[in-house]
Amino acid sequence: MTEQEKTEVLEMSEINTYFLIDECGAFTFRMNHEMAHNKIPKESHAAIQEDIDNVRELQKFAVDNLTRFNVDPETVNDREDGEYWKWYRFWDNWKKGLSDEVWNTINQLMANNKSIDEYLPKETWRD
Repeated sequence: MTEQEKTEVLEMSEINTYFLIDECGAFTFRMNHEMAHNKIPKESHAAIQEDIDNVRELQKFAVDNLTRFNVDPETVNDREDGEYWKWYRFWDNWKKGLSDEVWNTINQLMANNKSIDEYLPKETWRD
């Protein structure tokens, strides 16, 4: 991971950090699934595994630096009561609760570097 990538992660907003962590997990799952079901040629597996390793490193760095949002990254292994999972589920439930129309609007705003603040929850993950 480059210093530039680290800086970019550390400058991300809370919601963008959630999006990054979530997308890293989705990528890792999807690639492992596709390789396990022989949907990716075997000769590509080494390159895909390298990509997975890089994405996991990025994801771990993002998680390890959640302290800036008052989330204890050491709680990542406690799926029941850990702060990390409370934080993650808060944002995941918010995202899953959005209509397709609102989600498309949010994506369009983000693609144009516009604020999505009006669509973000008013409460925090600790409320």
